Amino acid sequence: MKQKWKQKLPGILLGLVFLVGLGIFAYPTVADQWNKYHQSRAIASYEETVADMDEVDYQKLWEMAEEYNSQIGNNTFDGDAFSQEEQNMRESKYWSVLNPGDNGIMGYISIPKIEQRLPIYHGTSEAVLQIGAGHMSGTSLPVGGKGKHSVLAAHRGLPSAKLFTDIDQLVEGDKFYVHVLDKVLAYEVDQILPMVEKDDTDTLTEAMKNVEGEDYVTLFTCTPYGVNSHRLLVRGHSVPYNGEDDEKAIANESMLQTVKDYYMLYAILAVAAAILITVLIKIIRDRKVSRGSKEGGK
Repeated sequence: MKQKWKQKLPGILLGLVFLVGLGIFAYPTVADQWNKYHQSRAIASYEETVADMDEVDYQKLWEMAEEYNSQIGNNTFDGDAFSQEEQNMRESKYWSVLNPGDNGIMGYISIPKIEQRLPIYHGTSEAVLQIGAGHMSGTSLPVGGKGKHSVLAAHRGLPSAKLFTDIDQLVEGDKFYVHVLDKVLAYEVDQILPMVEKDDTDTLTEAMKNVEGEDYVTLFTCTPYGVNSHRLLVRGHSVPYNGEDDEKAIANESMLQTVKDYYMLYAILAVAAAILITVLIKIIRDRKVSRGSKEGGK
């Protein structure tokens, strides 16, 4: 009996190693699709909340956001956006502004070039940056306006989600869009700082400052990919939003890619399930044969 098991052991171990390897291979796809599902749900929930509002509600929230921004003379940069501790902001004035669903979502960003749509949350705690983009507190809220500069941060290189992984593909002239309440704000990339040391506070503060007469949004992330010792900043200036086709098409493109990814995911799971079932059937069959041999011997 022991001899038989010794003979089977290499095959069983090989099967287990294959399944573990398959799981590791499939994890990024599974995790990214899971995060995309939650991101799309969060955006859909935000859109539903906004759709149920009336003009009076819009006006009130816009006025609150603009009043908040008017109190920010200069953007501040208090430490690294990617090392912020979880804070209870529910009692703060910041939390009450631009938060129609009382869930921390102030809008969402669409970047057609890299086919990303991400909810924008209050603050840049690690819990936020694992699932979407975070508004860097201390900078203007992303509602537009002359002399305002909003900074939105997100991770790169997470095994569980793409987020800002591909924003290094953006070049000057590309556009991204910020959806807030009943408006869509368009921004055209005009400046890229590809490699700023994370502790170079002077350069970072200068890059994210308010500029009189300008309406800026900067996308802020880590670089190099997987090393994260520096920061990548992609700035855009406000341009008219004309209902661009590429911005509208991103939802359809993302849906198509999601379907493709799901098919691949299902194929991987089907192969894994088939291997597991085959191994289990073999084990059960061998046990039955072994029992039959024992009973025959009696």
